[in-house]
Amino acid sequence: MKQDTQDIWLKSRGYLHLTQKINIAEEGKSIKAKITNKNFVAKHAFFPLIHCVIKERKFKKVKTDGSTIRKHSYKDPEKGEYVQTAKKRPLHYATHIDSLIFGYYASVLQEKYEAELAKFAGLSKCITAYRRIEHNQEGYNKSTIHFAHEAFEQIKSLASANGCQVLTFDLKSFFSTLDHKVLKRAWYQLFGLDTLPPDHYNVFKAATNFSYVLLDDLRISPDKMGRKSGFDEKRLAELRSKGIQAFFESPEELRNKIQSKELPVFKNPFRNKQKQLIGIPQGLPISAVLANLYLLEFDKQVFEHLVCQLGCYYRRYSDDILIISEQKDCKKVEDFISEMLRRFKVDLSKDKTEKFCFKTILDDKNNSKVISIRTIEGKEHLGLPLNYLGFEFYGDKTLIKSANLAKFYRRMIEAVKRSGRHIRKAKHKSPFASNELFKKRIFKLYSFHGNKKRLTYKATKRLEKDALGRYRFVKYELNKPKKGRGNYFTYLKRASELMQEPSIKRQAHKHYRVLHQAIDKHITQKLSD
Repeated sequence: MKQDTQDIWLKSRGYLHLTQKINIAEEGKSIKAKITNKNFVAKHAFFPLIHCVIKERKFKKVKTDGSTIRKHSYKDPEKGEYVQTAKKRPLHYATHIDSLIFGYYASVLQEKYEAELAKFAGLSKCITAYRRIEHNQEGYNKSTIHFAHEAFEQIKSLASANGCQVLTFDLKSFFSTLDHKVLKRAWYQLFGLDTLPPDHYNVFKAATNFSYVLLDDLRISPDKMGRKSGFDEKRLAELRSKGIQAFFESPEELRNKIQSKELPVFKNPFRNKQKQLIGIPQGLPISAVLANLYLLEFDKQVFEHLVCQLGCYYRRYSDDILIISEQKDCKKVEDFISEMLRRFKVDLSKDKTEKFCFKTILDDKNNSKVISIRTIEGKEHLGLPLNYLGFEFYGDKTLIKSANLAKFYRRMIEAVKRSGRHIRKAKHKSPFASNELFKKRIFKLYSFHGNKKRLTYKATKRLEKDALGRYRFVKYELNKPKKGRGNYFTYLKRASELMQEPSIKRQAHKHYRVLHQAIDKHITQKLSD
């Protein structure tokens, strides 16, 4: 099937789910006909989502024994037990047919949303997340590097002897606290209606009053000593031989598992203080546009009162808000944002709401220099950086956020550990197995050697019947080369060049030594034991 360039939502997905995968190359035309049929969507019964949690280690500041230090875990004085500072990010993802429906309606909403933004000159520039914003000169869409750089350049241009005020706000648990009434109203008002049409209402219900199963409940057995078991590969292989790529052979088998309580099903866990349903799941193709739609009226009000009337600079990247104003307007800005967030039933993360003043001074050599002053609990602290979209801005320089760099090193070492386990497993099966493939993969991902976006020819696999009528994976080479994504050093190089900050590339100058130390510790030494 030749895909319309506008049908970006119509694409195959590789993950296993409760029901059969969909091959868009073969079924795309019939699937599109169904999903674009309002009556079909209005009556469609959405399947449960699959829920998993991505855990990210954090080296956060915590208060212990009257002092503040950074730790991976700390002892909670009230509970009397150790609490990890790791951030848990819950994700929910839909079956393939449901995901395509969410994707289609996301594209419909996005088109209407963009048209609404275009009615207000300048508003479109203020909302930067989950949108394709073209770069006029570079020929591709803008990224967080561009958005951060533009904000920092604006601060530099406004910083004077009197200084400019910068306020950043972080919305607390944004996706999981969205009020359903506010969301529903924003949805039908976008179409100029008084209520949602039946097909849109069914999609709305699926995204708000959803059910889900745990990915861990699909595994062979529960966790043992903190390690998760795998899935029943024998059963999955048996299903593949029948041409089925799913955890269950049919919707009937899935329903029987649910009815017999073998597979527990849970309802939307997000509730407010009145025990009412709130929130939407992260991970659906429609989640991002719904998050922007929810704050559409909020963005309009901020744009009208703060940008147009007070001359402020306003940017919102999902739940991160940045406002640059004159010093005299700081209190007005704070009060207005707080009032608007209360109106839209969104809470602020107090520990992530920051206030800065940036001033221009003369250094020892009589050169102009922009400095940062952060206000914490009424006290001013000179030289602390503004953290925005993964960067630290000091006024006279910009660096990658130190926490992001630490995360990169942790991932690099974890990748080396995993490769070490794979190599030892391969050596156990065959003493002559080579470990060079694993090492090349590590260097491609975690060293400057892999920072180039090379053209690569990739292959795809499809289930096809063999001579005996059994399904087997058949490998196909793609006709067109695909541009590689590069790695973290591609990002560092691009940020360094765009922001004209050579120090950004130098931030990871120790990575090669750290990488070799990890390889020596987790691969070389353990192979020699």
